[in-house]
Amino acid sequence: MERTRIFTVIFESSFKEKEAVHAYLASALDLPEHYGANLDALLDCLGDISEPTLISLIRMREEGPLARWFDRLALTLMIAARENPSLDAEILFA
Repeated sequence: MERTRIFTVIFESSFKEKEAVHAYLASALDLPEHYGANLDALLDCLGDISEPTLISLIRMREEGPLARWFDRLALTLMIAARENPSLDAEILFA
């Protein structure tokens, strides 16, 4: 019996603050209460995901106020996907 895959999509253009991205991910991925809402804590929590999960990050091509932070988020997602076989991540450009 195949397990249902969890899909989460992050549209860079929908967020003006990194705290809002963390809140969205905490809710969408049902991260634990102790989630620290920073990229290190996200990497730790993504390592604990055991359900098949795909996270899609839709990037913008122009430089926005959070562009460099989204670069670091993309790197965090790719590292987590490499380390956790239950997690896949894709970075797409609009």
